[in-house]
Amino acid sequence: MESLPKKFKQIFTLITIFATIVLGWNILYTHWNITLLIYLLIFGILGIASESLPVALPKGGFVTVSYPIFLSGLILFPLGVTLTVSAMAGLIILGDASVAQPLYKRVFNASQFVLSLAAAHGVMNLLKPPAFLINAKFLILYVIAAAVYMVLNITFVSIALGAMLNKSTRSIWVNNFRWSVPNSLAFVPLGYLLALLFKNWGVLGLFLLIIPLLASRHAFQLYVDMRENYLNTVEALVQALEAKDTYTSGHSERVGKLAVIIAEEIEMSEDKIQSLKYAAVLHDVGKIGVSEIILNKEGKLLDSEWEAIRSHPVIGQTIIKGIKFLYDIGHVVRHHHERYDGNGYPDGIKGSEIPLESRIIAVADTYDAITSDRSYRKGSTHDGALAELKRVAGSQLDPEIVEIFCKVVTNELSQTISADRVKIP
Repeated sequence: MESLPKKFKQIFTLITIFATIVLGWNILYTHWNITLLIYLLIFGILGIASESLPVALPKGGFVTVSYPIFLSGLILFPLGVTLTVSAMAGLIILGDASVAQPLYKRVFNASQFVLSLAAAHGVMNLLKPPAFLINAKFLILYVIAAAVYMVLNITFVSIALGAMLNKSTRSIWVNNFRWSVPNSLAFVPLGYLLALLFKNWGVLGLFLLIIPLLASRHAFQLYVDMRENYLNTVEALVQALEAKDTYTSGHSERVGKLAVIIAEEIEMSEDKIQSLKYAAVLHDVGKIGVSEIILNKEGKLLDSEWEAIRSHPVIGQTIIKGIKFLYDIGHVVRHHHERYDGNGYPDGIKGSEIPLESRIIAVADTYDAITSDRSYRKGSTHDGALAELKRVAGSQLDPEIVEIFCKVVTNELSQTISADRVKIP
């Protein structure tokens, strides 16, 4: 906790204190009895189990199946019970998930659960809804309350991650919103159904939804894993390609990470960042169609040899077009060697005619090429590379992208790349 950014500590302290007050107040003013204590234990166990099986989101944060459990608590119990269930779920993590959840994270999660649910409860009771009934008015209030909880939950997490990682809160919020909303929307009716089953069938009704809840969690985990496995497969194939040239080993992976840094700075959407990452990793895949003798030649290249090298973007596009889930990035790979002034290849387009993703890759590619060792020269320093990028900005490279790149890629990042050529935060 001591090593965390000061801004995060301030946010953490504020949210924790406020949540503690809200939780304590509601516990104190709840009319407890043995029945409520039993319900607290049952739903607390369900909440702990669900929070112990998280699905990590690509930009930080995670999704669990505790959402419908908390929402059903808003319908069924006094607020003191529901908030205590959420606090227990946030604080008590079991299994493998506990390793990645230090105490401060658990306290923060429990606190934001409490505040989000308290706000949702306030909205739900704003119009003094009737007791739990199956009618339009109650259902509308429930959906509004669920939306409030979802939005506040994402907001608290995004603010905390932004402060901790020194990144745009808005970008993190948008990216995690895109990922979590489909999952959350599926859970909203489950929360209502869970409450309905519990009201009519008691504990037995809860077991009727255990399998659908676990299935939902498993399906979302498979989706996240599938996207990650796609990229891992692509990177493995590119590494196999680069293995024949020790001087370019790891180049595509580094270009991919540098390109993502630029994309995050300009707040590109998550879907576009994912496509950009694929395109950046595959930008040189067309070199598989170029002779190793030409690629590794140390002396001056003949005109015919230059033509062979210049063909690799088109070859790369042709290869990618045959891969169904990558079909839309072929044009990005094709144009990553176009120049901003129109003197590039293969098509000689210029300025904004060049896809934004291709312009981003061009900057990242150029930086890594300058700072990497070659058979005929040593790699340049970080400062030297930035100076060269600025020199060719407006002619070879997009000047706005160069300016952004120079801003976000710090000396610390340069040292990380130099020390460990693949580890870029």
